[in-house]
Amino acid sequence: MRQPQPFVTFKPKSAQQGFSLFIVLMVMIVVAFLVVSVTQSYNTEQRISTNDADHKFATALAEAALRTGEKRIADDDLDASQFTEDCENALCNVGTNPAWERATCGKSKTESCIDNSSGIFAAREAAQPSRYIIEYISQQPDGSEIYRVTAKAWGKNRNTVVILQSYVAAGK
Repeated sequence: MRQPQPFVTFKPKSAQQGFSLFIVLMVMIVVAFLVVSVTQSYNTEQRISTNDADHKFATALAEAALRTGEKRIADDDLDASQFTEDCENALCNVGTNPAWERATCGKSKTESCIDNSSGIFAAREAAQPSRYIIEYISQQPDGSEIYRVTAKAWGKNRNTVVILQSYVAAGK
């Protein structure tokens, strides 16, 4: 025959320590810190990927503007006399410093040549239209002429700017 089990006796409330409450609170604090750090990491990664996508978009627009300038060299019969210090019609003399670095150009005394006197390649979603300028570098002994095409493009964000250059030799 079995012996009857004694009843479980509880300690009076005054003798309980509340240790499990303390453990649960500590676990909740650790979980809260984990959630906050994961959220911050996610937001940072999202900003990085958005900026990277915008930079790729601006690079593609700059490449398209660069190709537009190169096509203009190939299609137009450009003459060295068409290239001016003020970069009229996006045609610039090299001058003392490159046109994309000049502080003032043409009618505007506040904008650089590439921002003021350039050819435009428009894109719908960009912060502003992509631009290009063509600089006459020199004539080679074989009669070909060397040009430098500089393109500047913006992404969807006005702070995302890409500048690309290419050198083109055009034969006569």
